[in-house]
Amino acid sequence: MSKFSVAMKRFGGFLKRNAFYFLIVLCIASVATVIALAVTRNNVSKDANLSAGDNQTIQPEPDLGGGEQNKPQEEDKKPEDPPAPVLTFKMPCTGTMKVEYAHDQIIQSSTFGHWATHEGIDFVSDDLNIYASADGVVKEVDGDALEGNYVVIEHADGYVTVYKSLADMCALKVGAKVTQGQLLGQMSISQGEETAVGPHLHFEVWKNGESVNPLDVLLLEEK
Repeated sequence: MSKFSVAMKRFGGFLKRNAFYFLIVLCIASVATVIALAVTRNNVSKDANLSAGDNQTIQPEPDLGGGEQNKPQEEDKKPEDPPAPVLTFKMPCTGTMKVEYAHDQIIQSSTFGHWATHEGIDFVSDDLNIYASADGVVKEVDGDALEGNYVVIEHADGYVTVYKSLADMCALKVGAKVTQGQLLGQMSISQGEETAVGPHLHFEVWKNGESVNPLDVLLLEEK
């Protein structure tokens, strides 16, 4: 028998004895090959996806707020109302006080000698002119023997001023607007209950129906 035949017999016997192990090795090799192919394919897919992603243009997200143009416009601020003018009272004449205010006490009348309160101030002046103490509206124009000729002017904030002992009936009509410093008339002795004072202005101030010392109000001009 030749050496080749002997070698083939030995190899055949070797295969028979170790066939089981060869099968195990082949199975392991097959499984390893399948796994390797799967991993390789997965990596290729990822690389392809990454390449495709790099080539995509990123679109900006829509501005859901609408941007500056779609922002609700601020409501136009209404201009603030100008401050109300401060009510001030000026002297109704250029003269001096002759008889003072006496609301809470009685004083003796120099004309009749009786005792009574005095709800205003009597002013005397060389030029006799009487002026509106503040802006307002004529409320009443009248006259009688005791009060003399008089005019009543209504002002803001519930104030009313009264001017008595005018020489003539005031020419202004009820409802007429009066400006501060406007000439109303001249002093006289038409106020019968105070003729002894001489030509004068009897000046009263009222607020919401209550008598007020004119000097307290006239001082507002200096505050």
